[in-house]
Amino acid sequence: MRAGGGTVVAVTLALAGCVLPRAARAQAPATQPQSQPQPAALTKPPRLLRFVEATPPPALARRHAATVVLAIDVDAAGRVEQVAVVTQAGDGFDEAAVAAARRFVFAAGEVNGTPVPVRITYRYRFFMRPAAPAPVSAPSARAPVEGVVLRRGDRTPLPGVEVLVGAGEPATATDRDGRFRLAAVPVGPQMLRLRGLTIVPAEAAIVVKPGVRLEVTLFVDALAPYTSVVRGQRIRPEVVEHSLQMEELARIPGTQGDALKAVQNLPGVARAPLGLGLLLVWGSSPQDTRVYIDGIPVPLLYHFGGLRATINSELVQGITFMPGGYGADYGRGLGGVVEVMTRRPRTDGLHGAVQLDLIDGYFTLEGPLIRDLSFAIGFRRSWIDVFLPYFTSNNFQLTPVYYDYQAKLNWRPSRRDEVELFFFGADDTIKLKSDDPDPNLVGSLDAHNYFHRALLAWRHRFAGGATLAVTPSVGYEVPLQANGGLSNIPLQVDTRSLTFTLRAIVRAPLDRAARLEVGLDIEGARAHLKGTGPSTGLPLEGDVPRPSIFESGYASDDLVLYTIGAAPFVGLVLTTPGQRLTVVPQLRLETLTLTGYRGTPNELDHTFTRLEPRLSARYALTKRLTAKGAVGLYHQPPDQTTLLRAFGNPTLGPLAAWHGVAGFEAHLTSRLVLDVQGFYKGLSDLVVRGERPTDPALENAGLGRVYGGELLLRQELTRRFFGWIAYTLSRSERRDHPDTPWRRFQFDQTHILTAVASCKIGGGWQLGARFRLVTGTPYTLITSSYFDSNTGNFRPLFGPLYGARLDTFQQLDVRVDKTFTFDHFRLGFYLDLMNAYNHANPEGYAYNFDFRQRRPVASLPILPVVGIRGDF
Repeated sequence: MRAGGGTVVAVTLALAGCVLPRAARAQAPATQPQSQPQPAALTKPPRLLRFVEATPPPALARRHAATVVLAIDVDAAGRVEQVAVVTQAGDGFDEAAVAAARRFVFAAGEVNGTPVPVRITYRYRFFMRPAAPAPVSAPSARAPVEGVVLRRGDRTPLPGVEVLVGAGEPATATDRDGRFRLAAVPVGPQMLRLRGLTIVPAEAAIVVKPGVRLEVTLFVDALAPYTSVVRGQRIRPEVVEHSLQMEELARIPGTQGDALKAVQNLPGVARAPLGLGLLLVWGSSPQDTRVYIDGIPVPLLYHFGGLRATINSELVQGITFMPGGYGADYGRGLGGVVEVMTRRPRTDGLHGAVQLDLIDGYFTLEGPLIRDLSFAIGFRRSWIDVFLPYFTSNNFQLTPVYYDYQAKLNWRPSRRDEVELFFFGADDTIKLKSDDPDPNLVGSLDAHNYFHRALLAWRHRFAGGATLAVTPSVGYEVPLQANGGLSNIPLQVDTRSLTFTLRAIVRAPLDRAARLEVGLDIEGARAHLKGTGPSTGLPLEGDVPRPSIFESGYASDDLVLYTIGAAPFVGLVLTTPGQRLTVVPQLRLETLTLTGYRGTPNELDHTFTRLEPRLSARYALTKRLTAKGAVGLYHQPPDQTTLLRAFGNPTLGPLAAWHGVAGFEAHLTSRLVLDVQGFYKGLSDLVVRGERPTDPALENAGLGRVYGGELLLRQELTRRFFGWIAYTLSRSERRDHPDTPWRRFQFDQTHILTAVASCKIGGGWQLGARFRLVTGTPYTLITSSYFDSNTGNFRPLFGPLYGARLDTFQQLDVRVDKTFTFDHFRLGFYLDLMNAYNHANPEGYAYNFDFRQRRPVASLPILPVVGIRGDF
């Protein structure tokens, strides 16, 4: 009789510098969104160097087989720190498995070359070996067998797969490259048996010949892509952070396979009008939420219309969404943070993907160039402009065209260093045309925006466990370039910027109870702003409706604006013995310099300095229940267009907000997680229009408050199912001046409910659904009208500002996938049916000539998106 070993299949998630309760995450492999921070994927999983065979208990003779599932904590040196039983077998098997596992020796897991502590789930199997059959040839006739185990469809090497030969012969396991070697296999016909928690059990017949080394390539079906998540990489435990992974996100209904659109389904995110992809987080304006790709800020997460993200999902490792209360390494925003981390290109051969549907098409290609140097490229181009007119009103035509690209090189010059060069960008053009009974509302707009970025990232690991990451970048962007008009008045806007950034962070352990992070975050730009339009400038939140925005005339301005912001920050992670309590005090010093209109009498030169204290804490009440809280101060520079002298105020200063959040996180089962928190956000120094005629056109006098709560109940990804229910209850209000009453915010939505579910039903089929129910967006009601004899037109009269709401939004999206898997490639087809029961959701109202009759302007009707996808 014999005890057999298992394989590494999953690892534990944790916050920087602290360890989760030991039993919180021992589970089968999965790729899923996490309620805990998921800062980085394990680039090198732990590898078992020494397997110790357990002494089987006497009960094995009676039971013949038993399985014990263990949670093994492997430290950064590869030593086994602790072993816990996750699934018991009884009869002495648990004790035997634990005793053997304590003597295992591993090669440590790594993140970008840095050894890290990892928790793995290990299945230790005991089984009776039947007596070996008579050998086909003489016992001494043996030969070596070597090979590689690959996942069917994309040829991904599978580590940790157990390879057994027939019965009674020694077993081995595949290494990190999916390779295995059996030194002495009896000659003749043999059966290789492949076992592992991440694969479907498989068998392969081979014939071993005397004196001949046999090499085989074995393809197996994987139950889920192998992913690993580390603990101890980040400094701070973010109190409200939702981390998402690709296996779930790529097949959420309504996203057409774009994983980054899944952010819109998380709690705290309001629905944007017309589905435009604006990020409305915790009652803040869209421009208040910052988007980072590999630590570099970008102006846009989504293309025009919110149809696609500006970076290809195939190259994304994960997304982290922080609606508020985040740490000091991020700033310059009053809303949330979306952090997109791209992955390292694959090094196990040439791979690629192609997808085509009614919206757009894209391709990616990646693989090794030479040893320690790999590449990845991607490109996407839309053709939605061909089909969209069939699904929109004749009175309102929207014609978007976009593309994006990515090119990445990854180099590992040493075991302690990694260098990446990444180029990416996106380009959008859009044409809008509006026909309306009111001639003042007839107009057109041709708009163009784009950005390009180049970043160089260097990461180094020091011998003592400290790490250094330095990421400079340069870019060129055109946030808005527009030409058009409303009625007979021209509208022209041209904004363009040359940008540069530098992010440098040192992380260092001080002792077992403290970790230090020190960093510097620099952003600068030379922006050229030109505009011709109404003298009131671009529309501002809270503007009182007027019969015509051009009734006060129009103006022009031209500004070259230099901005530089430098923010050093420091943080400390303090943990109590047993790591039950973690407290993270942080401090960020934000400086901002604005210079413009150089060499003119209107020259401006202002420097602002703001201190931003932040504090977060987590306390493990039990192994399954954790309390958490955070408070912090945040600032945001004024929008560049508001500094134009002809339309705004060049002396405007930063906006400010206090964030406060408290809640708890409960692991109801090993895979069912409940995350609940309440939040409050106090806003000040908001940019509003002057209250009196003698006041500046714009000033920092606005106030705001946002309060509410959110809930996320998530079933983490199993082999067949995942899903979540997200609910947000909130109120967002503004006060334009201290002496004015509170009013609704333009995008205030009281109730936001989203339910997502997806199930693999076998045979390559997957079925998913998403349902959304959202309180209608506020709008200002037209109560009556009067005839203006000067213009010969009827003019509307309005009720209270944002005093009415549109009808409740509701929509069901359904997605069906069918995938055909071959040894060397996969071919998939999908139908993504948006607004499945064709509900007419109003996005506004169109009025007749005298404003006495109106009809709703509906959002997109039922929209079937059919696509095909291939991977190799």
